[in-house]
Amino acid sequence: MLLGRGLRDRAREVVGVPAAVGLSVRYELAKPEDYRAAKAAAPIAYVAWGAHEWHCLHNPLGLDALKAHGICLAMCEETGGVVFPPIYCGHQTMKPYAGFDATIEYSRECVQLLATETLDQLADEGFRVIVLVMGHYGPKHVAALQAVIADFNERQDRAFVWGFPDYEPLKAEGIRGDHAGQTETSFMMLFHPGTVELDRLPEEGELDMMKDGVDGVDPRDGNASAEFGAKALDAFIRNAAPKVLSLLADLNG
Repeated sequence: MLLGRGLRDRAREVVGVPAAVGLSVRYELAKPEDYRAAKAAAPIAYVAWGAHEWHCLHNPLGLDALKAHGICLAMCEETGGVVFPPIYCGHQTMKPYAGFDATIEYSRECVQLLATETLDQLADEGFRVIVLVMGHYGPKHVAALQAVIADFNERQDRAFVWGFPDYEPLKAEGIRGDHAGQTETSFMMLFHPGTVELDRLPEEGELDMMKDGVDGVDPRDGNASAEFGAKALDAFIRNAAPKVLSLLADLNG
């Protein structure tokens, strides 16, 4: 299925930027001919990697993967390629970190095995550039994935993986990564309107990581919004899309 008018265009409307058009498909909705056509036009695979994890009272539990998948969909509209379904497999989650329930913790070995086989299969499918967007970024989780990515890039000469936490392209613009704070909550308000319920939060008192599972700018008092999410998404694509296209050009050159 072609993505058509999507998240990138919606974000551009919110921030007042003209819409862009790209050839891109969602793997799980695509017919074989659409998948092959998108891959032939731009052999770029997007993979969102998240976790089943507590994100305070106001956010859905699947936030990490939903957020990263929304970013991947918007990126793919800009560069072309194929967006694969999000992967929920998180290490160093809020369960061992702070004792929260509603969270599923996987071992480092499980994460690395799944990542190794996924990346190898994407290369086998003929993708040249694989963009792995990490929506969950516990340091040990990121290190586990980065080790797999480094090994893949060392032994592969037909494909290259660029993998990174989703806040990396935003740092230069002063937008920080967080946990259930302003940035993540705003992305959810943009990508999945209606899933964020800020009125579930107490009206007063500080929110913190160990007690509430919130790190970063407080999402209350108007700090989190779809408009902020749209600006963050536009900044992400402005900083990341040129690199993806440059990687593809280098591999094809």
